[in-house]
Amino acid sequence: MNKIKKFLKFNLSHMACLFISIIILVGMVTYVALPWLVDIYIDRTAVEISQATHRVMISMLYSIGVPIFVTLVMAWLLTMNISRGKSFVKNNVTYLRVVSVASLIIAVMVQFFSTFLKSFFPFIITIIFLLLALLAAVFANLFQTAIQYKEENDLTV
Repeated sequence: MNKIKKFLKFNLSHMACLFISIIILVGMVTYVALPWLVDIYIDRTAVEISQATHRVMISMLYSIGVPIFVTLVMAWLLTMNISRGKSFVKNNVTYLRVVSVASLIIAVMVQFFSTFLKSFFPFIITIIFLLLALLAAVFANLFQTAIQYKEENDLTV
């Protein structure tokens, strides 16, 4: 039973790292091919989009891609630390705080760009990233408290 728990823990944490790595690689390819992908999307959906709206879409996707990439890298570093058995270290608190700030930046950018695009979808994305920012901040504070308790416990033993 102990071996099964160790095997599942090892595989799940490493699978999470692998999954995030794949998302980062696909995201980088998508980021490079963004103008062509937007053109393909517009052609396939047969939506009439002005040149100004097209430029806004491209600039929005490029500018939001940077904080999303930062968020993914921080998530990858966090899962790497957890898979190595370093759950409650100060670096993880820093990673979670960076994820929180980056998510807040994404939410603000999506809301800003939604003024140029007539859709309800950006509002939903804004809410999702605001919730992610809040959760990451709460988990950062939780990890900070756990680190403090761990340090106090190490001092008393």
